[in-house]
Amino acid sequence: MPDSDPDQTPPIPPPPGELSPTNPPKDTLVERGLFPGLLDGGDDDEGQTPPEPTGKRHKKLRSEMGFLDHLEELRMTIVKSLFAIFIGMGIVGMFFVQIFNFLRWPLVHALGPDLAKQTLISPLEVMGPITMVMSVSIYGGAILALPVVGYFVIQFVAPGLTLRERGMLRPALWSALILFITGVLSCFFFMLPAGIWCSYHLAQLLNFNTLWSANSYYSLVVWATLATGLVFEFPLAMVILQVLGVIEPDTLRRSRRYAIIIIAVVGGLIAPSPDPGSMITMMIPMVVLYEAAIIIGERLRKRRVAAQARAEAENAG
Repeated sequence: MPDSDPDQTPPIPPPPGELSPTNPPKDTLVERGLFPGLLDGGDDDEGQTPPEPTGKRHKKLRSEMGFLDHLEELRMTIVKSLFAIFIGMGIVGMFFVQIFNFLRWPLVHALGPDLAKQTLISPLEVMGPITMVMSVSIYGGAILALPVVGYFVIQFVAPGLTLRERGMLRPALWSALILFITGVLSCFFFMLPAGIWCSYHLAQLLNFNTLWSANSYYSLVVWATLATGLVFEFPLAMVILQVLGVIEPDTLRRSRRYAIIIIAVVGGLIAPSPDPGSMITMMIPMVVLYEAAIIIGERLRKRRVAAQARAEAENAG
């Protein structure tokens, strides 16, 4: 027998709950599967399945989630979106004097400073100013928070998308932002002044005294601006559906007459005034965007089909 060292003391086993190499906790990151390969020899094991990428692992976990788990994620998405809208409302409320002065630009541009002062009157209700500030703050906060809300929605739906669909998210988000800003600017600087000018001169033609409530005017400006920005997102949805193969470009061409009727109805609903001129002003950009969506979607789909044909030829060769 080999001689034992009398000064050497045997190792003291750790307490049952203490972490050590010989006594790992039962609920470690290794045993959870976050570091595969460490418990079974690491890199020395041959034929070991490599760890999945983060995106696929997250998608797999999302697919294994139950109905209540999905409802919990949806609830958190709604809560975060509402929180973003509240922050936007707070920003609008802090600068409401400057914002209200800026929102008078379509009226001043359409009628001039003198007529604008004579036409716009204060709210007649006792609580009218408070209602007006709250209404503008809600709509303005929604406009400011819309990109953030879109980001939260993308976070919720992205794990359930395929790789090809996920690759379309970034260009789709940038296109959505550009289209929304284009719609907002077009409505504020062109459509609203044109509608206000037509409404005022029509009232003068009918010998009416033109007096507009400030509450009605500001609500109209913010609502029409927000609605026009959202309507400008519709062509992007058409392009995406064409690229995914859900809608054929020929189907959109055959449905053009029905699309024009729907555009006329939507243009009449969001127009700043009910006169035909304002409705036509709202319809023209939507018709142009409809035709542009057909052309762009057809070209993108042809590229996708050609890329699939090349990939199949390479695989066959």
